[in-house]
Amino acid sequence: MDLDQKLRRQLRAEMARQGVTQAELARRLGVQPPTVAQVVTGRRGHIPSSLVSILDELGLTLTVCPKDEQP
Repeated sequence: MDLDQKLRRQLRAEMARQGVTQAELARRLGVQPPTVAQVVTGRRGHIPSSLVSILDELGLTLTVCPKDEQP
């Protein structure tokens, strides 16, 4: 599974954990529901391959965590 897929999976899991639908998230963001659906499903908003290459070369990974748990 690539970084895009992992990130989108984590977004969906967090939305489910919080009980937030795509429609509700779109309303909160002030965008149309299809915009959120495209990002969450991977039809839009890919992580640039150059960023993935830089992370790989430096031995780093992109981690998503709740804001209140940031280091």
